[in-house]
Amino acid sequence: MKKIFIKLASTLTSVLLVAGSFSTLPVTAKAKEDVTVTVHFDLSGDGVKVEDNQYGNPQFIEDFSGVPGTSRYLSDVGLERPGYTFTGWTFDGVQAFSPGSVIQFPETDATLTPVWSKNSDTTKYTVHYEAVCDLGSFSKDGRLPDYKVKPGELVEISLNVFYHPTDSYTQIGWVYDGKAYLGQQKIIMPDHDIELTPSWHKYRKFSYSVGDVDRVLGVVSQELERVAGFQTELAEASRFSRIGFYNVGWHCSADDKIYEPEAYYTMPDEDVVFTAVWEPINYTLVFRPEPYGEEHFIRIDGKTDTTVVCPEVNMTKPGYKFGGWDYKGTIYQPGEEFPIYGEISGLGIPLEGVWIAEETPEPAVPVYGDANCDGDITLSDAVLIMQSIGNPDSFAVGGTDLSAITEQGMINADCYLPGDGVTNLDALAVQNHCLKAIDKLPVTEVTE
Repeated sequence: MKKIFIKLASTLTSVLLVAGSFSTLPVTAKAKEDVTVTVHFDLSGDGVKVEDNQYGNPQFIEDFSGVPGTSRYLSDVGLERPGYTFTGWTFDGVQAFSPGSVIQFPETDATLTPVWSKNSDTTKYTVHYEAVCDLGSFSKDGRLPDYKVKPGELVEISLNVFYHPTDSYTQIGWVYDGKAYLGQQKIIMPDHDIELTPSWHKYRKFSYSVGDVDRVLGVVSQELERVAGFQTELAEASRFSRIGFYNVGWHCSADDKIYEPEAYYTMPDEDVVFTAVWEPINYTLVFRPEPYGEEHFIRIDGKTDTTVVCPEVNMTKPGYKFGGWDYKGTIYQPGEEFPIYGEISGLGIPLEGVWIAEETPEPAVPVYGDANCDGDITLSDAVLIMQSIGNPDSFAVGGTDLSAITEQGMINADCYLPGDGVTNLDALAVQNHCLKAIDKLPVTEVTE
């Protein structure tokens, strides 16, 4: 048969070790903060007393309370009893805790009783570590030799463990009387020989997945190993990153339940996949008409993969017209729907107002005298000038008559002392020009 060698405690064993755990297996449960339990010390018994300190002054051991699952140190004060030596404390008469060691608060109130070794009893019994696995017994190669211990003294469980020949199991602690104990935990030596055998636990695949989703940043899965029967703390919500979504939990393939991030989970004897449960982020979209006018900002809430209607601008900017809302180079006009794709966690969604400078029209070049803008200067131009003055409703700019004078026509008509407005003198100047009494227009000096 292939040899199976002893090795020192693995990293896994060290990590799972809970010094003085009440449980026979390493269970690290979350504290129940709304519950308080009390640990009582039983100091009854003939001749039992708390020993004095080194100066001969009395000492005390008092009950204490705490939250289940949390830990604290035991008192390191010893006890005295005629004919006996105090070795520790026990809840169940099997597992023991040395004075000053760490214990974990149980789920309910409990009592610690003292462990005694009788001084007159010199008989010692054997502590034997047996090398055995599912493939049968094997040689220890001289390691973990037997040794003798008096009844009532404490036996510290060895940290040494064996390799399993198939590497599909790992040894975590030792089994005594049907219960498993971790290395460095202690049991009370009975008045008979005892045997400890390896506590084998199977490795199973323990995986995380983002699921069948898009917009994932970085890794999409992670595969680990966990030991069946042991508790493990699930990953934090930030294990994976997805644009526009946050992780609210882990869906378990084994029991179809959803667990909160960082919850505790007992590994079953099967492979398990935990898939992230995603919820859309609720963003506040900030529409900013200009960078430094926060009083004009428009804020609209919306979730990832929904749309919001882009608002109308709530301000004006002299010399500019509003050109829309810019998001990463795409311009959205007021009234259009903006799709919320999402952003990297911690970033908002700002849309910047786009302002376009208004073009200043070139000043119109007057053709002095051509009031009807037909390209010629005739008496009809003089007539139109007089009509626009005499009947503005019909012939002024915007008048009802189809031949009403235009803006450009008004500029052209101002041909007598340009700049002083259109008057009958302008009509007279056109008439004189047509009669060749004036060589050219405009007339820039007052004439008689």
